[in-house]
Amino acid sequence: MSARRGFTAVLRTQLRTGWLAPAVWVVALVGGYLATVAAIDGLYGTPEQLATYNETVASDPALAAINGTPYGADTLGGVVSNEFGFIAAIAVPLMGLLLVVRQTRAQEEQGMLELLRSRGVGIRAPWTAALLTTTIALLLVGTGMTVTLVSYGEDLGGAATYGGSMAALGLVFAGIAAFAGQLFRRAAGVVSVGIVVLGISYVTRAIGDVRDNGWKWLSPLAWQQETRPFTDDLRLWPLLLSVVVAMALAAAGLALVSQRDLGAALFASRRGPARGGVLLRTPLGVAAWMQVPAAVGWIVGAFVIGVVFGAFTDDISDAIAANPAMAEFFPDPGDANSSYIALSLTLLALMAIGVVGQTLSRIRAEESGGALEPVLARSVSRVGWSSAQFGTGMVAALLTLVAGGAGLELTAGPAVDGILAATLAYLPAVLVIVGIACVLFGFLPRWVAAVWFVLGYVAFVAFLGGTVDLPEWALNLSPLHAVGDVPLDDVSGTAEWMLLAVFIVLTVAGLMGFRRRDVPK
Repeated sequence: MSARRGFTAVLRTQLRTGWLAPAVWVVALVGGYLATVAAIDGLYGTPEQLATYNETVASDPALAAINGTPYGADTLGGVVSNEFGFIAAIAVPLMGLLLVVRQTRAQEEQGMLELLRSRGVGIRAPWTAALLTTTIALLLVGTGMTVTLVSYGEDLGGAATYGGSMAALGLVFAGIAAFAGQLFRRAAGVVSVGIVVLGISYVTRAIGDVRDNGWKWLSPLAWQQETRPFTDDLRLWPLLLSVVVAMALAAAGLALVSQRDLGAALFASRRGPARGGVLLRTPLGVAAWMQVPAAVGWIVGAFVIGVVFGAFTDDISDAIAANPAMAEFFPDPGDANSSYIALSLTLLALMAIGVVGQTLSRIRAEESGGALEPVLARSVSRVGWSSAQFGTGMVAALLTLVAGGAGLELTAGPAVDGILAATLAYLPAVLVIVGIACVLFGFLPRWVAAVWFVLGYVAFVAFLGGTVDLPEWALNLSPLHAVGDVPLDDVSGTAEWMLLAVFIVLTVAGLMGFRRRDVPK
């Protein structure tokens, strides 16, 4: 039987049953990009304003670390590329990664691919179809960005190169999903690998951009920005590099599919002990056993990012001394170092929210994969089980945030006081996201993926809310906005207590909802 037999039928099935997720990704990314372009066109509408922006950001190591090197920042497209850089660097890779995993490893874990294979479907057909649907979705994102730029007067060549480079960036991580999907049996494991690669890519790109060295060429994020679409030095070969790497990863993944059994992986799962220890006889122990490996990765990654970004703090003062106008880009021009630390803490808070998203996905996988029913059939209560799972995820998220703050304190402590205390101010905001995750799992289990869009919205508000001039009520929907720009701003005790109250209400409501609903649902 051909390995791709039934490809057309599988493709139709994926488009009919799974169209919503890619559609939401496309609308969210293109819509956010359109809003950013419109806002920036209003802020920098003249050549003089664009030239001033370019002179200001060209030597800013803080913006280079977070958004990437601002190539072509004297054009509308270049300014948008810089301002939208952080959102795109996180959202587009996650889109490629999650869409492929959703239609392949997640389906295989739940037994759906076994049903398809029983109807004579080839072993590679589901993976090929998932890669194709993800490619179409990414091309729609790239096309939407291109059309937006052209409609605002940008050159078609530069706009198309930018849109194509964004699609190619997503394809690299779609290829990573296809390749890692043959190595690891669980969908959560594949997502973890992709997030680790994304984190490493972000750090190496930041180091390479700030220090202007070859480290950035280890990062697919740098390949995208090095196309330089809005300069006279437009390059297509970095785009082609992304496409070649994506195709190589996808081809390797498709080749390895036939080397393993359905439901298995090339890296065999470690056989556990015949009898569980004392901790594994409790819901909390099982939750910790499930989540600790991924949590360790997040915690170590946050600490490394804290150390690396903290080491750039001294560069801020040097850059402002060389270009005093650059200080205007920080919330407090008189204290640029603290402003930079506030941006870094926002990034670490978003990482902690990412831990919550991965925890929720893992919990939902336990239910949809059929592993939860036998547990609840015994003497384990629903509230006890879900409290243990969310409690463990909450601790992992908080430790991730604290570890990142400790890394910042280690390397930036001499330049800015109170970094670790400022880090702790974000804990209630992260807890609110835990409460939202509880509500989604308790009342809308099929929509748990919405937690990733909560993360996207919070990031959008943090980095672009002021640029696109969001109304105050829209800004207030983000718990990070309620905390403020610490350590620049004084922490409001009232806001902190209100966030804790919201967390308690949401968590209790979510647990009660799970207690009353059907399992599985």
